[in-house]
Amino acid sequence: MQNDGYECIIIGAGVAGITAAVELAKAKKRVLLLESKSYIGGRARSFTDTTTGETIDNGQHVLMGCYTSLLSVLKELRTEQLLIKQSTLTVNFIDSKGQRDLLDTSKFPGKTGVAFGIANLRNISWKSKFHALKLAIRLQLGTFSTKNLTAQDFLKKYNQPQEIIERFWNPIILATLNSTPHQAAASLLVEVLRLAFFGERDASQILIPSVGLSALFDTFPQWLEQHGGSLLLGTTVDKIEIKNGAISGITTSRGEHFKAKTIITALPPKQLLKILPIELQSHEKFSALHKYQFSPIVSVYLWYDRAWCDIDFAAMLGTTTQWVFNRRKIIPHDNSLQVKYPGHISLTVSAGNELIESSPEQVVMLCNEELKSAFPEFANAELQAWKVIKEKSATFLSTPTMEMQRIPTKTFISNLFLAGDWTDTKLPATLEGAAQSGKYAAHFVSDLLQKR
Repeated sequence: MQNDGYECIIIGAGVAGITAAVELAKAKKRVLLLESKSYIGGRARSFTDTTTGETIDNGQHVLMGCYTSLLSVLKELRTEQLLIKQSTLTVNFIDSKGQRDLLDTSKFPGKTGVAFGIANLRNISWKSKFHALKLAIRLQLGTFSTKNLTAQDFLKKYNQPQEIIERFWNPIILATLNSTPHQAAASLLVEVLRLAFFGERDASQILIPSVGLSALFDTFPQWLEQHGGSLLLGTTVDKIEIKNGAISGITTSRGEHFKAKTIITALPPKQLLKILPIELQSHEKFSALHKYQFSPIVSVYLWYDRAWCDIDFAAMLGTTTQWVFNRRKIIPHDNSLQVKYPGHISLTVSAGNELIESSPEQVVMLCNEELKSAFPEFANAELQAWKVIKEKSATFLSTPTMEMQRIPTKTFISNLFLAGDWTDTKLPATLEGAAQSGKYAAHFVSDLLQKR
């Protein structure tokens, strides 16, 4: 590999780093992408469960039609067809006693369909639905304020009854912001509603990977090579080098030196701090790096002796379990696996602080009991295998205070740029937030290189 300098070195091959590399390589910039792990994708990855032999994800992910930056990357990598796309937004709601409801937006296109779907929710009073639709109109007209408000404060300010908060708004907040309503920044909730639920015609469309998440990025290494870029896995950056007030390159833990005209770091805040020069670690412009807090996600995979439920996925109400996905319906699988494990369910608990200290056995027991209560027709299903995955620092904690302190992509060092779902994208910490941050960083790099 040549070591005579790159137009851009990108540190971290998660979704943000991959997106930045794709954007720059498309612009014919010479890129070197470094990743400390032996795989790409960051938290968006899959692996083989040792007990069942089945491919599972590091956590169940759902995409939406408004994920334009991420979908653009997948289209470039020719893996977009691996997503199962709803024709229109349809979401099942199931409470702890098995009572069901359905958000069906298929009657009309776009935001009109979403409004009609809310109006036709069966288990929510007309009074609650009226206030929800009134809030939707406010969002369209821009007659609202989110300043210093949590999502809970915002919903109360605009007269949302507790009934619809619990049965409609809370599942959205937890799924998209990975924060509880009393912690999450209202500004992010509004952005989610504006872009996804009340956005363009296909914006609210739900897309679920039909493969393990890693497969969505399998073609990237070859794609990058074909576009003149280089990828080094298992390569840890030890420090970023600075000379005359600008970044000159990086040094790896193996003592390798790589020169670069520009650098994009696509690392979480703590990892970024470790490789910054001492004088930058304590610089006031980077002080917010020390303030980020994180929120966990707990994912549970359960295998049963019989096929489970008649739905693809559902929001759970009044339970610790928040979302349930029927992986036998949404993901193609080997017939031998279906014979051995006819039922395969994945569960998600966002902002799962209450489960982090519980043992995996306790988590499984709780979730299994909640499922059988919500789906009494499967109360006799026998659990055959399970897997619990705890991501203690899954996403940054998106409080109103933190939202005002998020660090921008462009730094005070002219050729250093930051990417990651925690940077100031004005989006929550989703795959789209990560992809958009990488896109922003790449555009800043391209502009700088063009001026030189």
